[in-house]
Amino acid sequence: MKVAFSSDNHFDLNHIDVKRAMHAQALYLLNQNVQLYVIAGDSFNDFAETLSFAQEMQTLVQDKMAIRFIAGNHDMGKNASYDELESDIDPLYFHNKYIDLTDDVRLIGNNGWYDYSFVGQDYTQAQIEQFKKAFWFDRRIDQPMSDKERFDINLKQINEQLLAAGNRQTVLVSHFVPRDDYIKRFPNGNARLDMANAFLGSNRLGQALDQSYTIATVTGHLHLHPAPLKVGNNIYYNAAVGYNTARVQEWRSDDFMTEWQNRLIVLTF
Repeated sequence: MKVAFSSDNHFDLNHIDVKRAMHAQALYLLNQNVQLYVIAGDSFNDFAETLSFAQEMQTLVQDKMAIRFIAGNHDMGKNASYDELESDIDPLYFHNKYIDLTDDVRLIGNNGWYDYSFVGQDYTQAQIEQFKKAFWFDRRIDQPMSDKERFDINLKQINEQLLAAGNRQTVLVSHFVPRDDYIKRFPNGNARLDMANAFLGSNRLGQALDQSYTIATVTGHLHLHPAPLKVGNNIYYNAAVGYNTARVQEWRSDDFMTEWQNRLIVLTF
């Protein structure tokens, strides 16, 4: 089973011709004999557009390849309530679901969330929440609980999935960052940049994975393009394409398809 992962394509913010990109991605993946393509969040600033993209791509490739997606924080910003995001809204939506890739390997999907732990005790919860309300994209998301409570729910879901996998090796795909190895702190008075780390993920997820039979973890959200990191039997991958806008230029190449191919994670089981 050959599985490809990509995240943070941000088609709208990057001003990409979506139909053209979809066809180019599908052709590339089929030529690489990929059997399952998993989108790990942040395709659009609109859940309805993300869902439509996955559905149209599945129709395009028919039964030659399966498409699955989870939601990142940007996808959650419009046309999705919390209850919908936690539901089985569509067969292609892979949050809190699994696929057995082989008899011995199970792929688990979960959107994930964050708990502010990447900034430790450097800021009060009130400061972090005020920053989020003023600056962070996630202020647009409908959420009937605190961020820490939401993270606890998602972590419980993942732990239950890991337990249900039994002795199978597991692969997790989630949007948010599971370790602080890649986190860039700004301790010299730049609180705005530094406080953004609160919304990237949580070490608690990495700790849970390191105590399981997980052999690969694929995430997005972090646009720093870190190299794969091996911890025990688990290899952490980041599949984020990131932004190429007038204000933020994170690509290492000149065009979207080259950047997407360079950031694509392809694993064979």
